[in-house]
Amino acid sequence: MSFIKSRLRSLEDHTRGGRCQECGLLPDGQGYIVLIDEEDPERSFKGDPDERCKRCGRFLYTVIEVVYGSPAGEEGGGGKPY
Repeated sequence: MSFIKSRLRSLEDHTRGGRCQECGLLPDGQGYIVLIDEEDPERSFKGDPDERCKRCGRFLYTVIEVVYGSPAGEEGGGGKPY
């Protein structure tokens, strides 16, 4: 019976363009982009960045962490040019 269910799920995914019916993500696509900003926690992502879709197992989020450093010209700031 599990073979039949997996085949049906595969056919359903194929007819929807390969998107998971639960999360809507493509098989090779990235998760939904979210920001973690330590300087502005009110506007930062509050969920679990390691959360996966229960149906397909893909990571739901691609996390971008905003990091603030010293401005250019200050000691240790601005990075080093190549």
